[in-house]
Amino acid sequence: PLKYFTLETQRQSIPERWEDEATRLMKVSWKERMITGLNQAAFRSYVYPVMTPAGIPVTTERSIRDHPWHQSVTIGTDQFYVYQSSPEGRVEEPARNFYWDWPFQGRDAGRIISQAENEATELADDHLQITQRLNWEGPEEWGVPPHRRIMATETRTIDVRPSETANIIDVRSRVRPTDWDLRVGTCRHGYFTVRVADHLRVSEPEGTKLTGTLVDSQGRVGAGEICWQHADWVDFYGPDAEGRIAGIALFQFPSLGNVPWYLVDYGSIRINPFRLDARYVNRGDLIDVAIRVVAHDGTPEEAGIAELYSCFEEEVG
Repeated sequence: PLKYFTLETQRQSIPERWEDEATRLMKVSWKERMITGLNQAAFRSYVYPVMTPAGIPVTTERSIRDHPWHQSVTIGTDQFYVYQSSPEGRVEEPARNFYWDWPFQGRDAGRIISQAENEATELADDHLQITQRLNWEGPEEWGVPPHRRIMATETRTIDVRPSETANIIDVRSRVRPTDWDLRVGTCRHGYFTVRVADHLRVSEPEGTKLTGTLVDSQGRVGAGEICWQHADWVDFYGPDAEGRIAGIALFQFPSLGNVPWYLVDYGSIRINPFRLDARYVNRGDLIDVAIRVVAHDGTPEEAGIAELYSCFEEEVG
């Protein structure tokens, strides 16, 4: 039993359709305050909710306005290849996608499925580490029991560090090939996708102004200035229905290589090291990348996001 954190877990199940309600695999609380959780939808496992210390949600589980496959904090890619060996050499199979909930531009949809056991270990009174094991399953295929090939396995580590000023969640993804070499990218969509809560959005997709604000560490404001730029951090913040200001900041671990931020004012952030450069992963190798999510109350200045990033730099080297 855990001493400092409280977990609520539920039996593993996989929703059959993308519209179905997700399975709540795990709910994580600290000092009787909800912090975050793990969930399994029909095509992906994701981190939700993401709460500030005051209990304000800063991500959304599924937008009813657009992009319903943007589910809080997710991992995936729309260009995923495996290779078969033949007398002629290594032969690339048709691409799959682990981003959309349906075929996209001829690429059938795979799914990322959490396994039955998710491990949780208290590393300190304010630090919980969750280890989640997942299968990257291809689309249904004739003659493949039980209908889908496991093309890769993933160990996803979620470090939860709540406090009175900000809740920090690190998400690290380590993906390994199974029986085939892999290629990820080049791809526009993925790899980490974060969909912010509606009250943090700057505008609707068609341009209608909303109450949120998007800034980065360089002082740029709005997606028009920030998108495809390099910055230490980005932050969506704004008032909720009760007028309380809250926000979500994102940091990149060095494993990502300081890639440009891809974000839109309607509330989606993508951190993608495979946009311009494909990653070939031979059997025995792995992809190992991570982000830090900071859920905070107040503006970025009030929450000390710049100072938190300085501490992050010292921590990760």
